Amino acid sequence: MVAPVNVRFPSRVSVALNAYVSRVGRPKSAVVTQAVDEWLRLQNHPEIRFISPVLGVRRAALVDGPEVWSVAEAWLQCPEDGRSAEVVAQAVGLRADQVEAALSYWADNRDEIDDLVAQIQQAQADDHAAWLRRRELDTLT
Repeated sequence: MVAPVNVRFPSRVSVALNAYVSRVGRPKSAVVTQAVDEWLRLQNHPEIRFISPVLGVRRAALVDGPEVWSVAEAWLQCPEDGRSAEVVAQAVGLRADQVEAALSYWADNRDEIDDLVAQIQQAQADDHAAWLRRRELDTLT
């Protein structure tokens, strides 16, 4: 459900917003919606920031660490019987509190992070398959 809201920005905010919208080529409503959504998420997860990769949508990352999806993927790779924030932290070179912060964000945003992990894993599988096809050419005579 979409609920329209009338918001009046001070002149300097309006000018900056219009300049940003022009630069990124997105509708103003989409920019404002994204900004409010991210701000609300940050209120619940102050250890998180949002980054803009070169290509693609903004993604959640630890303020002082990697993207949340990479911690989620490391968590999933760890055997369940030995899985803990400390074990994963040691495996990926983070502190346990960083892993906990990423897990907390993931728990509250499962669809977002699960979808991103699946996309990354598919891209890795596609890249590996392409590499294998290329290696096959090395054996041609």
